[in-house]
Amino acid sequence: MNKPTFHTTKLAPGYDLGAFDCGEAAYNEWLTDHSVQAVEAGSSMVYLLLEGSPETDERVVGYFAICPTLVVRDGMPKPLQRKELRNGPGWLLAKLALDSSLRGDKVNQWGWQLLRVALETIMDAAELGGGQIIVVEADNPGLVGRYTRHGFIPTGGDNLRLHMKVATARAYLRSANGPEA
Repeated sequence: MNKPTFHTTKLAPGYDLGAFDCGEAAYNEWLTDHSVQAVEAGSSMVYLLLEGSPETDERVVGYFAICPTLVVRDGMPKPLQRKELRNGPGWLLAKLALDSSLRGDKVNQWGWQLLRVALETIMDAAELGGGQIIVVEADNPGLVGRYTRHGFIPTGGDNLRLHMKVATARAYLRSANGPEA
């Protein structure tokens, strides 16, 4: 696999968010109209995937948002339920979007790279503040397969909500160079 050709940074003033287009109006609008407020309110942290370098023009080509969440044991998939875990801390991968111009790149695997950085960021946060489970809302049935391919498990009652143990994500990232093309 080629070395990643991008870098990530926390959302800060000065980036052209309006040029981002993932092909989904709701995700584009959330980035341009709500992401700054979410960070300022402390409801989530937003990270940008940037193409280029600070010395050249940087272009926003992806983003993700994470926030702490309460994980309810009965709402998790059966394989993840444990007696010692009732309701506990977890992390929500609230948003993840990739610019449509980068989709299908089998060399750089931009989507995988963005998810990898999101999982690493969540694991770092869990190391500092706890949390055992990562939750993702797939938003539409077409995304479920992408998340299950990376080890997320759908919830029985809500097939668009998927879970993964933080420890599972850590082991997955240690052993994986990314999904097979």
